[in-house]
Amino acid sequence: MQYWIIAFTAALVVVIGYAAGPVGAVISLLAFAGSLYLMWARKLGFVGAWSRFGLDRFTAPFWKGENWERFNGLFADGESVVKAATIAVALIALSLVLPASQVGLIALAVAAWYAFEVYRSQRPLVRPAGAIESKQVADQVIYSSAPREPAKMN
Repeated sequence: MQYWIIAFTAALVVVIGYAAGPVGAVISLLAFAGSLYLMWARKLGFVGAWSRFGLDRFTAPFWKGENWERFNGLFADGESVVKAATIAVALIALSLVLPASQVGLIALAVAAWYAFEVYRSQRPLVRPAGAIESKQVADQVIYSSAPREPAKMN
């Protein structure tokens, strides 16, 4: 199945390259990689997503068998791959309809916002040092009700 995904990706890059030019094909590949990384970062954190890509473990030459095994591991999460490919194709489609500079600015703004949301969701909660729940009280306080006055009838 992974060979079919790779063949479809190559055909899609050729079609995008024909429609949007070689720069459009490169931009679509970068958009695919960036959106896939951000989707994985949402689940695994930024460092976990980087190790999931496995780019730090690739060795030269690129076509070695162990590199292809790592590369095929990228396509194991089919849902994220399909979402990232959809984002890349939608960006190219928008750039064919709208001015490319506007689409680029919108895409960068959305990617920066999404990265900030991922960072904010992964950040540990910081509690103040003098939080009430962190202090332990040894003595118990017993609250008594205030004395009541008898009701008067007029």
